[in-house]
Amino acid sequence: MVKLLGALLVILAGTGIGFKASDNLCQQQDMLKKLKKMIILLRGEIKYNNTYISQAFENVSDKIAAPYKGFLLYLAARLDENCGKPFSQLWREAVEVKLKDCGLVKHQLQKICELGDILGFLDKEMQLAAFDLFTEQLEAMLEENSLKMKDNSRLYKCLGFMGGILVVLVIT
Repeated sequence: MVKLLGALLVILAGTGIGFKASDNLCQQQDMLKKLKKMIILLRGEIKYNNTYISQAFENVSDKIAAPYKGFLLYLAARLDENCGKPFSQLWREAVEVKLKDCGLVKHQLQKICELGDILGFLDKEMQLAAFDLFTEQLEAMLEENSLKMKDNSRLYKCLGFMGGILVVLVIT
């Protein structure tokens, strides 16, 4: 009876790991969609309202959910402090502090950091072009992640279950 219960718990744990891995893919997709929304809102603030970038961050933070809300507020506060650091460095710090545990993978966070390298010193038209370019890159990341979700989501769930069964067979 105890062996059966233990085997069941191991299988459930393996299945849970598979479902968590699948859920991580869905979370990445959701975070990329929120990022795209944030970029589109920032672009609109700069283009149509002619606001400075720090004010645009504050305005957009009211319209976006966490963790990007905290990211924008943190960045706006750091810009208002005028601590003498370049914008790209402040942007990278904000990404490292506020977005490191948001569910995005390393290369996706790197792309966000690269946007900060472009934004800091450009005029309005170049910033808008940078937002457009980043939006295109985001579309590619969303498509890639969507394909990855289709291919791997079910696979992760099945592998988790089968891995649990394998561990039970090896142990017994």
